[in-house]
Amino acid sequence: MNRRTCEIIKKVYERPNAFDIKGLAQLLNVSIKTVQSDIQEINEYFASKGIASLEVVENKLSIEKTNKSIYDSLNTLSFYDYRLSRDERLVIEALLLIFTPEYVTLSNIAEFMYVSRSTVIGDLKYLNDYLDGYGLSTYAQPNAGICLNGPEINVRNLFTSFLMKYGYLYSLFSHQERKVNSNGGETRINTREKNIILQNLTSEAEGYSGLHLTESSFNVLINYLYMAIFRIKSGKVLENYEQKNTDVKSKLIERLYKLVCQHFDIEENKNELAYLKSFSINLTYLKQNSSVDDSKEIVNIQIITRLFIMNVSKSLNLPLYKDYELFQSLSNHLQRIFNDGFNNFNEYNEINSILQKYDDIKKVVIENIEILEQYVNRTITDEEISYIVIYICASIEKIKNQTTMCNVILVCNSGIGTSQLLKSKLLERFDINVINVMPKHRLRDFISREVDFVISTVDLEDIDVPYIKISPQLPDSDFLRMRKMIDDYGCINSVKFVKNEYLDIITKIEPIVNNDELLDVIKDSLNNYFAKKNKLDLSLSNLLTEEFIQLDLEADTWQQAIEKASQNLLNKGYINDNYVKSMIRNVEENGPYIVISQGFAIPHSAVDEGSMKLGFNLIRLKNPVSFNAGILDPIKYVCVISAVDNERHLNAMFNLINLLQISQFKEALNEAKTSKDVAKIIEIFERKIQ
Repeated sequence: MNRRTCEIIKKVYERPNAFDIKGLAQLLNVSIKTVQSDIQEINEYFASKGIASLEVVENKLSIEKTNKSIYDSLNTLSFYDYRLSRDERLVIEALLLIFTPEYVTLSNIAEFMYVSRSTVIGDLKYLNDYLDGYGLSTYAQPNAGICLNGPEINVRNLFTSFLMKYGYLYSLFSHQERKVNSNGGETRINTREKNIILQNLTSEAEGYSGLHLTESSFNVLINYLYMAIFRIKSGKVLENYEQKNTDVKSKLIERLYKLVCQHFDIEENKNELAYLKSFSINLTYLKQNSSVDDSKEIVNIQIITRLFIMNVSKSLNLPLYKDYELFQSLSNHLQRIFNDGFNNFNEYNEINSILQKYDDIKKVVIENIEILEQYVNRTITDEEISYIVIYICASIEKIKNQTTMCNVILVCNSGIGTSQLLKSKLLERFDINVINVMPKHRLRDFISREVDFVISTVDLEDIDVPYIKISPQLPDSDFLRMRKMIDDYGCINSVKFVKNEYLDIITKIEPIVNNDELLDVIKDSLNNYFAKKNKLDLSLSNLLTEEFIQLDLEADTWQQAIEKASQNLLNKGYINDNYVKSMIRNVEENGPYIVISQGFAIPHSAVDEGSMKLGFNLIRLKNPVSFNAGILDPIKYVCVISAVDNERHLNAMFNLINLLQISQFKEALNEAKTSKDVAKIIEIFERKIQ
């Protein structure tokens, strides 16, 4: 195996039946005979490892009978199976010197690469010529071997050039099972444990800074940090380095550097930080400091992610859709691989071993993966699926370690004995906290923010919290309805996905402000304050206020429905005409995926198509129209989303989709008479899921 045969495997695997032998030969700039010879070599390798077979059917190439991950197999090729060219050997030899703290013998270098000692001796002249271009050289010590000689800054520059030019070689190098024997002892080139730690620290720094690296840049940064830690721990610390360019994402890098120093017990060094900042100039980000994100399709990806999570939740019968962290992190992950491709194969072997006990979860993910494949218009690979499964499993484990606790009031007009008996039955069967037991006429005095819902044996009218009517005998049908109420309105203990200071303050103010106009002014002022204070803290009720809701509008087609739902945002300068056209074009090109629930659609477009201000606008149609969404038609509600970046709309959209899972919420919307009623309904129900 060599680089060309690996390239053939990747191309055929990624695009089955797209190439014939002649076309492949032209693409690789080699003869047809060479490609035929390569195919024979590939199949011999596949057969020896029991991996797959490369077949030619009707002169088209495809890889069949795949028993193992192709990417994993290529990424973990040993140098016994992979024949290094001379130029590739020079890179590996230089990497060995970088990762060897003391002298290493020529015999050990030869053994690591599965070549003869004389081959390494023959490489030395070329190696020194290569190193000289970076101001480095080898230094030989009799009976000890050779080491790298030169300023540490030049060593770092050499390594970073390898990461940029020879990423595939570094990947092979870091996956070799062999240890390097040197005078300083045995050196393991890479450890999965340390890499996973660095990934977690980098992700934490991303979250802290609000900046997100592309998948390839994320991996390049991890690899640099791994090398830097190794060199620093070996006493090779940078000195007198001056940062030449300050145009970097300092918040992310400074936070990451501090985390790395703390975790690996490294003394902070201004020269190391300055070099890390300079190195990071070459990294690319999904999220920039500007208000418009480079990823134009972020809202699309978030909605597709939400639908995917919803489908998986139904298949597993678990409320994964309530996990805001899952929604946010999986959206970001899918955004990376859709925009930048999937390159993180370093831990795939480790991930696969972890996933063995989650086979049933992986099957469910595969069963529901079609919605993602339709969006990205390609097959989601096994490697990509495995990482998606990890996100799902993490959410499941979190749910297992939590209990859903509800604060309820029990309304029962029977005597104390009957009431207490029913309370005992409820506590026996459900994880609830019964705040009080009372007759119906006393209920209004006890309704508060802390009550999730009311359980009653009688009908209730005009209360501002959800309630369920049950029989004092608590039959099985009531048991199922109670279970659904807890799922819909229960608060998962120890997890507060979103802290909404706005709603907390309004809840305290409402009872003491009798003037509706004054209350509206206070709400607007608080809205503006919290929007400026925390761009990510906007709730659905912050955005869908009375002035952004219109009822019983008329439209004959789905296109007209989108136009009607957009008009208010157009009039207020939140969007322009191009945004409306783009939303309609979006549905024409991608289908009705914007229909997220029975009778409910959320049109949107890319952030640079004419969205000028963050806003939502909801309309209820007098006569529902078809969006060609199958069983989800006809559509009665259309909520246009004008997004301006990755995240400011995210919490509101998350809450909207979760509210649509609650049948009582939809019923309340249908019964609402005015826009003010709808705004109040949204505010009340949103409080219950916060």
